[in-house]
Amino acid sequence: MNTLKIIKWAGITLLAWGAYWTVQTFAVSEETQMLRVQTSFIEAMENRKWSKIETMVCTDYMDEWGQDKAMVQETMKQLLGGFFFLSIEPRVVNSPVVTGTGYVKATLKLKGNGAGISSMVMTEANRVKEPWLFHWHKRGFWPWSWQLVQMHNDGVNYGRGGLQQ
Repeated sequence: MNTLKIIKWAGITLLAWGAYWTVQTFAVSEETQMLRVQTSFIEAMENRKWSKIETMVCTDYMDEWGQDKAMVQETMKQLLGGFFFLSIEPRVVNSPVVTGTGYVKATLKLKGNGAGISSMVMTEANRVKEPWLFHWHKRGFWPWSWQLVQMHNDGVNYGRGGLQQ
């Protein structure tokens, strides 16, 4: 008798968790979906998870500095790769979405330590007061299928083609 009660309550619990997960995953606005992907992107940069970043940047990425997907990933590796510890604190200013297309406008503050150009990167990044614009497009049915198509910041000015050496 006790075994049947345990199985019954385990089934009810699993069903409740499944319903909760489904609602939290699929029954949220596109803005919430995009903000979750934005958070995941920032965390991937903090942890230098290059393979995750690669999947989040769309193949037709192009920014104002003339960087495509491969170039922006290489620039991120050059700028963030020397950090031993990195924390990126975003403050979202605005995040409008119109049917599968949207952007997150956020200021970023970097904290951390590392070797090479890390301290210069942190100083220059924190000098920029203008918010970043992260342009996202939803490329499929799933709530996590948002991909980055462009990053923009009026306060950042380095030559076309990315980081100059």
